Parts: sequence; C-alpha cells; structure tokens
Amino acid sequence: MKGIITVDIGTTSLRAILYDREARALHLDQRENPPVFHGDGRVEQDPGAWRALLPAVLAGCARAARAAGVEPLCVSVTAQRSSVIPVDAEGAPLHPAIMWQDRRTAALAREFEAHDPMVHQRTGLRISPVFSALKMTWLRRNRPDLWSRAHKLIGIQDWAIYLLTGRFVTDQSFGSRTNLMDLERREWDPELLDLFQVEPRMLCPLVAPGSVVGGLTAGMARLAGLAQGLPVVSAGGDQQCAALGLGLFEGGRAVANTGTGSYLIGHAGRPRLDPGMRVSCNVSAVPGACIVEAAVLTSGAIHQWFREILGSDYETMDREARSAPPGCSGLLLLPHFKGCGAPHWDAEARGGFFNLTLGTTRGEMARAILEGIAIELKESLDLVEQLCGRAETVAVSGGLARSALFNQIQSDCLDRTVVCAEGREATSLGAWIAGAVAMGLATSHGAAFALAGGGGPALTCRPDPLNHAIYERQRLRSRALYQALAAPGFRELCR
Repeated sequence: MKGIITVDIGTTSLRAILYDREARALHLDQRENPPVFHGDGRVEQDPGAWRALLPAVLAGCARAARAAGVEPLCVSVTAQRSSVIPVDAEGAPLHPAIMWQDRRTAALAREFEAHDPMVHQRTGLRISPVFSALKMTWLRRNRPDLWSRAHKLIGIQDWAIYLLTGRFVTDQSFGSRTNLMDLERREWDPELLDLFQVEPRMLCPLVAPGSVVGGLTAGMARLAGLAQGLPVVSAGGDQQCAALGLGLFEGGRAVANTGTGSYLIGHAGRPRLDPGMRVSCNVSAVPGACIVEAAVLTSGAIHQWFREILGSDYETMDREARSAPPGCSGLLLLPHFKGCGAPHWDAEARGGFFNLTLGTTRGEMARAILEGIAIELKESLDLVEQLCGRAETVAVSGGLARSALFNQIQSDCLDRTVVCAEGREATSLGAWIAGAVAMGLATSHGAAFALAGGGGPALTCRPDPLNHAIYERQRLRSRALYQALAAPGFRELCR
C-alpha cells in the first residue's frame, strides 16, 4: 500500500502524519515546540529544536508505516511563513529564528512607510514587521558581524528542506511572504532587494509550490528510518495548504483558519490587489493561482494565554463561555496582542478588554475572546469579498474550530454558512494533496481533494439573525474603540 508522510511545522508544535493513498491518517506524531515571547516584543525560537524534532516525528511515522505495510512515496512539507534564520555556508544557524510575530522592526516599518505603495504593487504585501524583509534589514544594521558570516537568510520551511535534503531552496508561496518577490513574475525583485539591502546570493532559489526539491540525505534517512533519496515535496505555506485542504480551488467560498493567528482567505485566479493595501495577495498552493488573505495576528494565542492565566482547561473555558449571553453584556475584546493585521496593519496596536465591571464573569471574558476574534474575521471577510466575490460558505479549521461554540459564533458574526470538517488537519491534508499530485496519485489538486473524500464528513452552522444583529453592533463598538486608542495623543501618552 502506498502512502505519504506530511510534515507541518506550526508556530507552537511540529507534527508528522502518515496517510494512506486515500488520505486516511494512519499515524500522527506531534511534539510541542512554542517560541519564546520576550517582554520587549521579540519572538524567537531555537532552530536546533527543529533539527532534533524533525527526525523524531518522521521516525514515528516510519515505524507506523512498517507496521501497517505502507510504502511512503514522499515527505511533503509545509510550515509557518515569514520567519528568518541566518545560516553559514555549512548550514549552521547564526542566530535564533526571528519569528513572524516579532515586533523589533516596528520602527523600521515606519521608516520604510513611504515605499508602501510601490512594494505593495509589486509583491501584493504592504511593508510590515510580519514579513521577512524588515527582519533581514534589521540583521544587517544591528548585527554586522553576523551579517558578514551569513551565507543564506532562510525561513523555517527552507530550514526543514535543508535538514531533509541538504539543499537550500524555497517555493514561491514562501517567497510571496517576504516583501522581496515580484508577484507577477514570481521572481526575486532586484529593486526590492536593493531597497531592503539584501544581497541576492543570500536568498534561496525559487521553485513552484508542489515541487520535488530533493531526496532524503543518508544521514536523515538513517535517523528517520526511511529510504535514502525518498522524494521531498515543498507543499507550500501553511495557510496556502490549509486553503488547499479545505477545498479552496475557485470562487464562491472562503476559508478561515484559526491557529496562533487567524487567516480569512479567498481564491483568485490572478493577482488581485486592494487599493487600500489592507489585505495580502500571495501565491497559492494551486498552480498558477493566488490567494487573497486577511490576517488576525493573535487569536488562538490569546485563548491559550487566558487559559494559562486562569489555570483552566479548554473544556471548562468552553463550558463557561456557553453560559455567557451573545454580546457578553457589552464586554469587548480587541485581539491586538501583537499588533493589528488587516485592515489597519498597525504594529503599535495593543489588545485589551473593554467594559469590564465588578459583575463580569470568567465565562463572559472567555466568550468575549471568541467573539472578538470572530468580529475581526468579519472585517476580513468584507475585504476579501471585495476582491474575490461573495463567499456563500466559509470552511473553517484550526485549533479553535474544535469548539462548536466558536464555529456558531463565526457563523453568526460572518452571516454565512460555516462548514467544519470533522477530525481533519486541513494544513496537513493540503500537504498530502500537494504530495499526491507530485507523486502521480492524482492528476490535479481537485482530483486529489476528491480522492480524500472532499475533506471528510463536515458539521454545518447557519447564522442566527438575532445574534448577527448583536455582533454587528459589537463590531461598530470595536471599530470605535480601536480608533480612539489609535489617536496620536493617546498613543504618545501610553508610550
């Protein structure tokens, strides 16, 4: 029996899943691996952790494959995007990974702000601390000793590919999250490299998403218990793969993937740019296509933070949130704990609860977190639909989508039918689809999705008009609160 091993490197964990040829998950090996959040806004991670965990999770899948009589055809890899690791010519990391949530470049973003229109027109992205280019500029300016020794500036996906194959290569879906790649030509842009002071030699060669980028080295094969030379596929960025795993191949629907952050994504056959630069346009995992993406930078991370503050668990929080009324008696959460993504792209924004009273309950605060995230997703949906057309349904996934309450809140806020595939890891399924096409198990991404049973059985939520009206009022209050907090005088007072 043929199978595929997927590797999904998220923000807080790394997982490998062994699938059979019909995308049934036979084995999952997951290891927690959260980044370090420093008090000054830096967010870093030790690249050595991925070096240790990657062969360990692959070995778990290899043992399961032998026990089940499955022959892996490839390892298909997806990962979080826009982090930066400088490495030397031998591939040794020279600095902790600067993660996508890192805010050390907020001042640089203001310095480069005048270039926003040109950069957005070429890359589909406005300049932001989220993306890779400013991190690279920061390294050049602040760590010249390190810069002089750096051979490549790579992302986490590139690091994983190097560990597996010994090759430095990246795919265009990751390139489209750097502020350095021309979206139309899908090539590194010399003028942008000059703007951000990045030497071309320091970037990896670009390939199309879904490409075979090499084979397992002898060393990795020995550690993982897999065949030397086993093909390795770069499946695409994690959000691109999540969209693929949720069946986003055409218009008429959108996807919302909620993990550490949340992403509302629509399909575009070609680059579609927002004149207001409020959403991103990136290379899709679907050949030749793009996705339009609006980001909520912190969502599941806030839910986890609150759980840890309470010393509670998800089941208890969910039960207490159910006890609170829609609208939480007027309580609001602004989920800007690491700045604001779409539509404002405000690195200086801060999160918080508003309208707390001595009568506020834990359940109201837990529910306000879910509602605050869903309200931001509604703002995102409105923007994405302007470029991609109306979405009649929204397919949801991610850790918070395990909550039936959150899915109903999403449906009520978005005023759309919400569909949640049961028991499926959308990002890993997208990596399986990319691997299935690369290995010839399916002739197209749509055919691979059909082979996987269309993503599996699904639960459906339909919007409640009364709750939608409550959330629309909360959305107006949330906008007004953000605008008040963003006023220059207030910002200066809070610094």
